Amino acid sequence: MARKTPTPLTITYWTIIIAGLAALQFPGILFYHDVAEPRIFGMPFIYGFNALIWLILCVVLFIAYRTRWGRPRPEELADEFDEEAAS
Repeated sequence: MARKTPTPLTITYWTIIIAGLAALQFPGILFYHDVAEPRIFGMPFIYGFNALIWLILCVVLFIAYRTRWGRPRPEELADEFDEEAAS
């Protein structure tokens, strides 16, 4: 039968994703909207900060996709189908 409770890895991915999306919406970065410095990647802070967070979120989502964090593994599905066929 497929696992019903989230794994620690899934909880970690969700925490990073939600924290990253919350950081993108954080109004504190608006204090830097008219300031030329600091710069991130040669862009003003507000643009560089958003680009950096999006880059981090893209990497985390790619790693999560590669580790199959939201889907059951094929061997888990095979067990579930075998149990249904037997009954």
